[in-house]
Amino acid sequence: MKTTIKKAKVSFDFRSQDAARVATMGDATVTGFTGNTNFTALVVPLVTITTQVTAVRNTLRTIAAGNTSKALTAQLAQQSNTLMFSLVANGHYVEDTANILAAGDEKKAEQLILATGYKLKKKTTPHPRDFEVVETGVGWVHLRAKKAEAKKQEAHIWRYGLTLKKGTPPETVITRITLEADIIITDLASSTVVGVQHASITSATRTGATSVASTQTSKAATSIPVSKSRHPLISHASSEPYQWTDFIYAVIP
Repeated sequence: MKTTIKKAKVSFDFRSQDAARVATMGDATVTGFTGNTNFTALVVPLVTITTQVTAVRNTLRTIAAGNTSKALTAQLAQQSNTLMFSLVANGHYVEDTANILAAGDEKKAEQLILATGYKLKKKTTPHPRDFEVVETGVGWVHLRAKKAEAKKQEAHIWRYGLTLKKGTPPETVITRITLEADIIITDLASSTVVGVQHASITSATRTGATSVASTQTSKAATSIPVSKSRHPLISHASSEPYQWTDFIYAVIP
């Protein structure tokens, strides 16, 4: 008989916080883990978390004292990201261990999670937008695109660049390809404007000697013909097969 057990989940919403808040979250986990015998096999040791928190706070103090150079701002973004990665790594361990110890008791698992200094993930519904800026922070922007097709492998193509103002496409763009529908672009200078486009590619299918690989957004699709020998046939005279979204823009704090 198949049974479904509700699982308590850790919130990984560190990316919506500024560096000072991330450091405070790091402090909370150090306090929560100290003397906590339920969680003894952390992915990232407490001494490392403490060192990373100290590095973030030292850079914040230097900036507050008047040094607002781009190099120092980039350093703070990198230090904050490193701390976030450590908190995420330990958070996954906390989530798994708490649910194992609770043996299906969701409330007990939630109490175990909260005791570590982590917060619980809010129960939300998927966002309806096809392509959006989720949030921004000092030196970074988080973007999300809608999945191309459920239960299919796909790749996501992101094309982005800096521009002078919202509504003006960037003259020079960088292309990145991921397997996830979310990305975070980091190391962006404060007060700059970034414009981003998105397209996606679903996995190729083959029927007899004919194959097509769909290239699409959530509302448009086309196909690339593939030869019998599995080498793509690309015509120089044809239009670009990718169906790009319009640019969306974000101002970096």
